[in-house]
Amino acid sequence: MQLARTRAQLLRVIWLESSRSTNAELRELALSDRADVPHGTLLATADQTAGRGRLAREWITPSGTALACSMLIRGFGAAGLPLSWLPLLAGSAVAAALQPLFGEGMRVGVKWPNDVHVRTEADAEVGGAGLKLCGILCEMLPGGDVVVGFGINLLVPEWELPTDRATSVLAAGGEVGAAETVADPLGEDLADRVLAAAAGELLRLVDDAARVPDAVRTRVLRHSLTVGSEVRVHLPGGEIVDGFARGLADDGSLMVDLPTGGQLTVSAADIEHLR
Repeated sequence: MQLARTRAQLLRVIWLESSRSTNAELRELALSDRADVPHGTLLATADQTAGRGRLAREWITPSGTALACSMLIRGFGAAGLPLSWLPLLAGSAVAAALQPLFGEGMRVGVKWPNDVHVRTEADAEVGGAGLKLCGILCEMLPGGDVVVGFGINLLVPEWELPTDRATSVLAAGGEVGAAETVADPLGEDLADRVLAAAAGELLRLVDDAARVPDAVRTRVLRHSLTVGSEVRVHLPGGEIVDGFARGLADDGSLMVDLPTGGQLTVSAADIEHLR
């Protein structure tokens, strides 16, 4: 695949016809030859056979209809925002890349901590998060570099979506033209536009996080679908807590106001938006 726009923005782009896991393959490359895998290297495919998401959940999509991508980020967190913000930056970058594909009344944003959703005005009115377009998985390498993985449901038909909480750009009514798979010319052009926008934006946000962290915090908050919503927090130990998502802590944790008073700071949990 040519990916001319994407290659014009990045030092190295690797397109694979098939990959068991783009995160695993980029990790192996980064650890084997640092000089040949610079900061911002992107590895991508439209046929991932053994992908996984957060909490080791399986991530499977029909071949040719979704983008599985991984980008190498070197040196993040040395100054500016801590490393825990990186999944939020990635979500913000993907949201910015996908928003132009949707018309008025559709908002693409980030459901804390690491999912990109699209929601209608009707969803927003009742506090819903909409449907999932993309999941993000960040994995730290020895030495502190990070592989940022993101899987975008681009052209998955509605009847092939894995759950009723998922959608794709195609199924949600996004502008995909006549593209059916990324293997056809229209699909390749669409994939190139999305990859170039998401990867380029993530690199800009990473750079800005070191120089102007407050501006990046504001940007992430602007893309958040969770902050300002009533939520149900499913904590790792099984406890369930309802509350109001007030904002983000210094480390990117979710701050939840409790109905009985006080505040819960959540660094790891499944979040459900309450309608």
